[in-house]
Amino acid sequence: MKKYALNEITVMQYILLIHSTQLGFGLLSLPADLAMYAGTDGWISLLIGWALAVLASLFIVQVMKKHQDDTIYDLFPRYFGKVLGFILNSCIIVFFMCGFFVSFFSAVGFFKLELLANTPNFLLVLLFALPTYQLARNNVRILARYAEITFWSFMWIMLVILYPLKEAHWLYLLPVLKDGWGPVLKAVNPTGLSFLGFEISFILYPFLKHKEKAAMGIIVGNTITLVIYMVVILICFLFFSPDDITSYKYPTLKVLKIIEFRFMERIEIIVLVAYLFLIFRVWTSYLYASTFGISQLLGKQDHEPFVRLTMIVVLLVSTFYRPSSTGFASLLLRFGQVGWYFSFALPFFLLAYTSVFTRKGGLQ
Repeated sequence: MKKYALNEITVMQYILLIHSTQLGFGLLSLPADLAMYAGTDGWISLLIGWALAVLASLFIVQVMKKHQDDTIYDLFPRYFGKVLGFILNSCIIVFFMCGFFVSFFSAVGFFKLELLANTPNFLLVLLFALPTYQLARNNVRILARYAEITFWSFMWIMLVILYPLKEAHWLYLLPVLKDGWGPVLKAVNPTGLSFLGFEISFILYPFLKHKEKAAMGIIVGNTITLVIYMVVILICFLFFSPDDITSYKYPTLKVLKIIEFRFMERIEIIVLVAYLFLIFRVWTSYLYASTFGISQLLGKQDHEPFVRLTMIVVLLVSTFYRPSSTGFASLLLRFGQVGWYFSFALPFFLLAYTSVFTRKGGLQ
């Protein structure tokens, strides 16, 4: 019997869970970040970042298919021994936990600044923490269903974002590669944070019902993320002039603020509320991955106590930690830099290692 047979997920759920872990804060800030480095050629950098993410994702699949019922927490002790495996697993847990804290507190800081400036920080964190706990304490199948429901429920956001196209200035995109490939390649670095999340496949793979479709699924998941980011970036590039876009920290939000209908104003408030349901998926996935790892490391069957403990720590931290807009932007930048090494370099290293070395009777 399969180890995780009771919590198997479909290919579509696998795709959308990977995509949902990627679609985070970059939806608001990525256009300005790319424009800062590469101007309106930033869309080329996004394509390069997507290609790197897909390549790293395929390496993850190749590593995981060697032992289809194991997560990354099972593979490290198998390949590196108990002591080194324990240390490496601890590092992965720390990475996933950092992903949770950074994305969680960044979102709290953003919504406090934009919508709830007078709300006490502790109360706002509590409002975020309660649904996070209720979702993250469940198994992978529940997380996948939430990702699936929210994806289809909020597709209308893309239609709203496309509305400013009627005022688009297509000449802003020309000439292509006006400053050469140097700025374009420099702008690839900010895309790393936006595509982080595919590494959740290290955890999801054994839960996938049809594992022969894992490669296709992870490519599709990355591509959905690419399409959404590309639409948002091009809308911002076509709406703002090349010199004007860098003056806004969140160009996507600025575009939404100018949208008005005869029957509705302040459309950005509605979109931000819907966006909150989407961004919830990012930190809950990271929280599940880290607490699941802790339970595996300690030989426990249930990860819920560790989710509860983490949320208590979050509430305690919120009493004295109140990140500013520059503070959580710095946190995201640092996490993105670490993410390059973990999510992009680790799969290459693991595939090379597992292809050359064997331990304890050989590995298949």
